Amino acid sequence: MTQKTLLNPTNDYVFGRIFGYKGNENITKGLLESITNEKYKSLEIASSVPTIKELQDDKMGILDIKATADNNSVFNIEMQVAKNKNIADRILWYWSNLYSNSINKGEDYIKTKKAIAILIADFDLSNLTQIPKFHTSWHIREDEFSEIILTEKLELHIIELKKLEVNSNQNIKPKKLTKWLKFILNPNEKGDLSMEEDEDIKAARKVLEQISQDEKEREKARLRDKYVREMNSSRNEGYAEGKISEKIKIAKIMLQEGSDISFIVKCTGLTDEEVKSLLSKLQ
Repeated sequence: MTQKTLLNPTNDYVFGRIFGYKGNENITKGLLESITNEKYKSLEIASSVPTIKELQDDKMGILDIKATADNNSVFNIEMQVAKNKNIADRILWYWSNLYSNSINKGEDYIKTKKAIAILIADFDLSNLTQIPKFHTSWHIREDEFSEIILTEKLELHIIELKKLEVNSNQNIKPKKLTKWLKFILNPNEKGDLSMEEDEDIKAARKVLEQISQDEKEREKARLRDKYVREMNSSRNEGYAEGKISEKIKIAKIMLQEGSDISFIVKCTGLTDEEVKSLLSKLQ
């Protein structure tokens, strides 16, 4: 039987199938410990694996993973490959839901759990371009006394995979996290002996190898890739249409002010014919 190529763990369905599947708790625990630098005795995964129908449904949105550790920390883990300018707002929204749902209605606020939201992004976040490191950790701090944290119950982690690829030789403290991310980026690479010696990563690779040979799993991954491509294409088309609409708006104002057609073409990037067409409609 011919061995099929390994599926890509940056595909959020494949990522969820490895880390969000009941029975893989030790694998997920290993990844979380490398991100938070904490130790957990046990982990409970609350996520469910989506069906093919759900993967083709626009309402499905983001395939996030929810889990609870033995110390009552709750987690929301998201693998994101589709670049979104509102990604920072969304991870905060996920965190707020995670935190607010950690207690039942009427319970005392002291019972709220530590809520940890984790974003693994296969792109650079536009508002983090000045930070060179690939893993950033966020808390609520006082502006002037930044060493003082208001509460330990908020924790956000953002991992930008592109920064790891660009700075692959940088000396990073959390070495185990680097191994995990290298596995997620390129599971076919087996040259790193220290990575091969890690039992959790070896277990994750075994799961990936198993699902990669399963036609139903491959179809789900393909459908998810298709969905993400279509969403990206739709978003890009919307952006392009918005840019054109803005150019037309500027050109109309310039025409009304009596600007020369060649000058409008130069300023807006519209063609001579497009500007003349606008002029005829305004007359």
